[in-house]
Amino acid sequence: MKLTTLVGAAALAAWLSACGNDAPKVTPQPMSVADFRRELIGMPLCGKASTGDLAGKLVCTVHLADGAAIVAGSGVLARGFWDSDGRRICRRDTLDPPNARHCVDYARLGNNRYRNSDGVEFCIGPCP
Repeated sequence: MKLTTLVGAAALAAWLSACGNDAPKVTPQPMSVADFRRELIGMPLCGKASTGDLAGKLVCTVHLADGAAIVAGSGVLARGFWDSDGRRICRRDTLDPPNARHCVDYARLGNNRYRNSDGVEFCIGPCP
């Protein structure tokens, strides 16, 4: 078999395996609060929660620079607040008292994909 045929077959195999339903296994890279502010403020972070009131629903959250947070999608439109406890990103609903905030860590998975410490995977904008 010619070398160009082998190279072509290997490239095709790699391309086909990348088209599968399973995302490649990537070691999550923890994000600092500064990373979150630099990379994710003002961006629509879209995904599906596995638990809670929004479980199984595709929603997008936008964290605005002024501390507002907006969740929209699947018939949901909610406003809230976000801030940081110095290590994690914290959110709360507009009706919740400040001490009722929920804080999570974020990690990069690569290719505009992320995961928070609640196990929710999301991407910037609608996920492909």
